Amino acid sequence: MANWQSTNVLIPQLIGLLAEDGFTSKQLFSLPALQQFTSRDTKSFNAIEILKILECAVTLTNDSTLMVRLGRQVDITTLGTFGFALMSCADLHEALKLLLRYRAIIGPTTPSLDVHEVANGIALRIQLGLGNPVQQRLIAELTFSQITFIAEALIDELVTAGEVHLSYPAPVNQEAFQSLFSVPVKFDQAYSELVIPESSLDLRIRTANPAGHVIFQNQCEELLRGLNRVENFSAAIRRILIRAGGEFPMINQVASMLHVSESTLRRRLKDESTNFRAICDEVRNVLACQYLSTTKLTVSEIANLLDYAETVSFRRAFVRWNGTTPSQYRQAALIA
Repeated sequence: MANWQSTNVLIPQLIGLLAEDGFTSKQLFSLPALQQFTSRDTKSFNAIEILKILECAVTLTNDSTLMVRLGRQVDITTLGTFGFALMSCADLHEALKLLLRYRAIIGPTTPSLDVHEVANGIALRIQLGLGNPVQQRLIAELTFSQITFIAEALIDELVTAGEVHLSYPAPVNQEAFQSLFSVPVKFDQAYSELVIPESSLDLRIRTANPAGHVIFQNQCEELLRGLNRVENFSAAIRRILIRAGGEFPMINQVASMLHVSESTLRRRLKDESTNFRAICDEVRNVLACQYLSTTKLTVSEIANLLDYAETVSFRRAFVRWNGTTPSQYRQAALIA
């Protein structure tokens, strides 16, 4: 995704940023890949759709710094209990531990971050399972921009120590890109990661509140337990379908696996602003993108793997999901 914030915050912030640049939401959602979203509530967008919107926004503006700028629109108060927990931390090290433990409660598009020890510090290495190569670049830029901006807001000063590493070539306007970060940005690196020195982790947070921190952390823990106890059904279904690898079970079979009735499952998915067919399409798209970018399977073979009776139906669906043909996507992945 997508990111630290829920969809109903991120997308309006994107639209607001586009307006500052002279672009309207109508222009954005008039793009061929987004026309089906025109009448949708922003709360209904899933992770795949959010990534598509972000990619189209960059295409519309032709601004390679857009995601970094969007990341700097983040407002800690929009993060709810988690935001208050961050503000009550003693230092950035405590805030980082909070992020790593409770990122699941922030939103469906929050990327996975692995911690790796490096000389005199740590590296937050981003792990992305969704989206095409372009979308994965955008979410990395958005995430690192958000993290650094929130860190600066917490300590009320610029974070100048550390580095942003990105695993792809520098954009044409590299200087403008760099100017938006207070730490050096290096391209063509082995991994996309945020390198944080120990000295930065020890920086004190200006709103530290030990007593309040206990309360807010307990609230985060309660939210996390609730998420694990009453699991997000769409996430559970995605895991089941991905394990199936293309031979998807029927909804009644999935309901049985989750120990609920079909009607209950449909109702719970509606509460999560999605449905079984949409999740199937999302997983098919993820698998299709992986097959196209990592294998030499033909488009026809991929269509068959994903249980399409006709290759033309798969091609039509893929264009609807990604705004490009399977062959064009594969070519772009090879170049990337």
